[in-house]
Amino acid sequence: MSEAVTHTESSFLADLLKGDNHSGNASGFLMKLRNDATELVHNIPFPTARTEEWRQFPIRTLSKNTYSAASDQNVNDQDVSGTYFKESEKSRIILVNGVFHAKESDVTGLSDGIYAGPISAMPSDITEKIESNFGTIARYKDDAFTPFNTATFKDAIVIYVPKELKEEHPLHIVHVTAGEAVFTSPRTFIYAERHSEITIVEDYIGIGENSYFNTAVTETFLGDESHVTHVKLQRESKRAIHISRIAALLGRGSNYNSYAVSIGAHLYRNEPLALVDAENAHATLDGLVMITGDQVSDTHSTLDHLKPNCTSHQLHKVVAHDSAKSVFNGKIFVRKDSQLIDAFQENRNLLLSPEATVFTKPQLEIFADDVKCSHGATIGQLSEEELFYLMSRGLSQSQSTQLLTYGFALEVIENLPIESLREQLSKEVERLTVSTFLTKETV
Repeated sequence: MSEAVTHTESSFLADLLKGDNHSGNASGFLMKLRNDATELVHNIPFPTARTEEWRQFPIRTLSKNTYSAASDQNVNDQDVSGTYFKESEKSRIILVNGVFHAKESDVTGLSDGIYAGPISAMPSDITEKIESNFGTIARYKDDAFTPFNTATFKDAIVIYVPKELKEEHPLHIVHVTAGEAVFTSPRTFIYAERHSEITIVEDYIGIGENSYFNTAVTETFLGDESHVTHVKLQRESKRAIHISRIAALLGRGSNYNSYAVSIGAHLYRNEPLALVDAENAHATLDGLVMITGDQVSDTHSTLDHLKPNCTSHQLHKVVAHDSAKSVFNGKIFVRKDSQLIDAFQENRNLLLSPEATVFTKPQLEIFADDVKCSHGATIGQLSEEELFYLMSRGLSQSQSTQLLTYGFALEVIENLPIESLREQLSKEVERLTVSTFLTKETV
């Protein structure tokens, strides 16, 4: 493990680079990407409490800490097997502290022609296909976290789906973090050729309740008429800080469905970006956040309609208890001449305690005149009438709250395409409502 470094707030990420002795697979096109990214990290200002986009996020909680580059570690199967689901029995990739673990991974269940593995082992013909897009889709202006990830990732995972192939088995990518006061940079790139189809679940977990810092970047390129479903599960240590970038570039007639589910981490920042850059494409950016204690969840999303005749959908739901805080800023852009756009956005927030806080800012910027766009936000508590009704039918307060909370979260959960995953998340809702949201009672 590299030596920890001290830093000033303004040079936080740049100083972490100095403490990262991992050279990575910096050859060919990656060499230039890493060099350019390193320069950006040194030149882009680190956000402060006065930075508009970061005003509600306690960024100093991150920058006041010291982290070292995480080293590879072995993990026991029982530490991670609880996250597995049967549909991906032979389509699973395991990474520990950003390092690909071939022994624990198994992708033999995927169809012939698909490549799913580290970028260092990728065949040369696939390299030629992806190199012009790798590192270019995550377009985050004045953002140092994406180039920091580019400069420091170890084993980037690439998923390549050839044209006309529809993969039946969902691919499960498990990003494991082990260690105290470390940082990791998970990186994933998905390339779907025309008329292809695949479902990918990225699962972020921690071993133990350690304090660490993850900056994760996932890029997706969708060829014409391709379909990609991407699920991000963030269930990190409750002492972790997780900053995430999810970016997709959509081709003509493509369909991109993104679902981000967050139940872990002390501080969580997610910035999904969909670039709808061809006609007849559709993008979904849905989210479910369940937070307790002093957790902070901050989602800044962008749906950018660059071409006409496209649709988009966004439903972001939050369940907050104790003194937890949720932030949502969802932007929808409709560019000039992007006519016949149908865009929907809604943020719904359920507060289970008077101390919980929600900041919501749905945002539309429309530069075309023939569009159908709507947005809205609601903040509320459980209905006393509904609780009374259920309790009058013999249910306890715990059971009633659990049932109503599950019903609130169900709208996002039921859209997930994997049955075992839906069952896991349903149990998470039950666990949180019974063991965390409520005082113990006999039921």
